Amino acid sequence: MTGGQNQLLTVISPLDGRYWDKVKELGEYFSEGALIKARIKVETVYVIKLVEFLNIGSELNLKVRNLKTWAKNLTDKNLVRVKQIEAKINHDVKAVEYFIRENLKKLKLEKLSVWIHWGLTSEDVNNLAYGLLLTRFRDEQLLVLEKQLLDKLLAMAEKYQAVVMPGRTHGQLAVPTTVGKELVVFASRAEWWLEKIKKLKLGGKLNGAVGNFNAQIKLYPKKDWQKFSREIVADLGLEPVMATTQIEPGDRLAYWLDLIKGLNHVWLDLARDAWLYIAFDYFKQKVVKKEVGSSTMPQKVNPIDFENAEGNLEIANCLLILMAEKLAVSRLQRDLSDSTVKRNLGVALGHTVLAIRSLLKGLDKVAPNLEKLKQELKAHPEMLAEAEQLKLKIKGEVDAYEKIKALTRGRKEGYELKLLKVRNLEVEKYIGLAVQITKQTIRRLK
Repeated sequence: MTGGQNQLLTVISPLDGRYWDKVKELGEYFSEGALIKARIKVETVYVIKLVEFLNIGSELNLKVRNLKTWAKNLTDKNLVRVKQIEAKINHDVKAVEYFIRENLKKLKLEKLSVWIHWGLTSEDVNNLAYGLLLTRFRDEQLLVLEKQLLDKLLAMAEKYQAVVMPGRTHGQLAVPTTVGKELVVFASRAEWWLEKIKKLKLGGKLNGAVGNFNAQIKLYPKKDWQKFSREIVADLGLEPVMATTQIEPGDRLAYWLDLIKGLNHVWLDLARDAWLYIAFDYFKQKVVKKEVGSSTMPQKVNPIDFENAEGNLEIANCLLILMAEKLAVSRLQRDLSDSTVKRNLGVALGHTVLAIRSLLKGLDKVAPNLEKLKQELKAHPEMLAEAEQLKLKIKGEVDAYEKIKALTRGRKEGYELKLLKVRNLEVEKYIGLAVQITKQTIRRLK
């Protein structure tokens, strides 16, 4: 067993163990190292702008830009050094400040030491660092995966747009629909949430200990600190929030997490419906010969990908609900209880990513069971009961509903079409505008 494999046996989180291969790229956004790098980026961007803003010596102004290059090329050894400093002083953001100061001599920027973290509070650095990481995760990972799943649904919907299947309400046979139409329902819902997730900018604050620029105004009263703050936050791709306490209020982040939770609910609905269609034998699964479905029942081909997606979506949403509620509330000007919650953002979003990948895998394995669907439709002409009772009403039969109800309600077996007196109508053709709705939705979403 290799060292890496041995590590998978000892980690606590399944995301870092069993599922590591499926989510390992998320370490670029949610690991301790990623957070340290983001903090260093914020500190260096800030001090570069600060030196220019305060006009602190032309020579220093030119050299300070070397910091930007240095911050882009951090090594694992550098990150370990930050953790070593933190172990001594017991403060993660201050450790970043001290680490930067240590390296200024090598960059011939010793005079810059006094300006590192000048006028900042830890939360100025943290909120911007998290904003950077979450925005990158959304753009580089989440939206890409969500688009893959959306495209997969649309491709399947187009392929199966005219495949008729029984519709079920309350689990019972209702009237026919098509496979394609039911798939575009999920695609349309998902697109609605995705557009909101794409457009929302996370907030950022850069205004000192309690949000008032107290020290900055005291020492440089003629400077436009609000403009300075807005420009830096905007340059980092975040929405400047000016009226804050020590922390960025968290409303935008809470809303963003709620949006992801809402989209997850769509996928949860899809996972459960796919599971049921497999259970009804409406969908058939591809058999992978080397896989085992049960430890004791050799015949089993279980819908494990949809079950995995369901479980991970439920875990993700439990955490997202907690985080959205927690991060919008803080005692007075600030308390620290949000810090440990934010460190678990990667857990919630990691389970989300894992679920999406499981859904993609599951959808790749299923196709409509055409033979079963035809049998089911043929065996249940009572699905035409709606059309027949409405036709009789047009003819003036007030009790048409009651007549058809007596013939069909609660019956489990099929009936001869003549019992319903339906003329020129087959169950397979009783699909309304299902195909047209499918085509319209595909055109709109593509």
